[in-house]
Amino acid sequence: MTSVTAPARMSMVFPGSWANIPLDDDRSMESTIAQLVKRQVGRDDRFAQLRRDAKQRLLAVARDAQESNAVQLALSLEILPGVPFPAAVVADYRNWPDANPDGHTLAQRLDAMLPGGEVVQLSSGVAIRSFRTTTIRQGADPVPDIKLEYFLCVPDGRSLLHVVADVPIKIEAELIAALFDAMVDSIRWFPEAETAAAKTR
Repeated sequence: MTSVTAPARMSMVFPGSWANIPLDDDRSMESTIAQLVKRQVGRDDRFAQLRRDAKQRLLAVARDAQESNAVQLALSLEILPGVPFPAAVVADYRNWPDANPDGHTLAQRLDAMLPGGEVVQLSSGVAIRSFRTTTIRQGADPVPDIKLEYFLCVPDGRSLLHVVADVPIKIEAELIAALFDAMVDSIRWFPEAETAAAKTR
């Protein structure tokens, strides 16, 4: 288990081994990704192209996270020792779109954030979650990709934590949903969470 504390003043427990990518400094971000790729792919010259491709893909993910004002980017290394598990988790804060919530229940407001999603009561707060399976390409090969999206109420109720999990692997979507539901349920807030969320956007 890996417990990762984000600058957002919250922590989340990740099963297995994960790498937390710094997003507030480009040099640290690039260095962390380069070291991660070398560790996972190896230094053999035969894998030079694979290392370059992996580094570029991860840098693209990290830069997308930066552009979305993300406060956390975590990349999975192994779900169990020796068992690779490709997955990425990105978290950012969002404001409610409705300035005046009068007359709307919390479930209705969450549904407006993620139409068609499922409202779930977690110990970390009330959330709405959706998941879908698509196909992406890795090189010449099509690969199934499971994407989960969550909106979770920050303790003061004035903003939301937005969590996106991307899992490019062939596996039952329901199993992945249960895994990430448990991860989001593990979120614990620090007293400063409200202040950090307010400053994010």
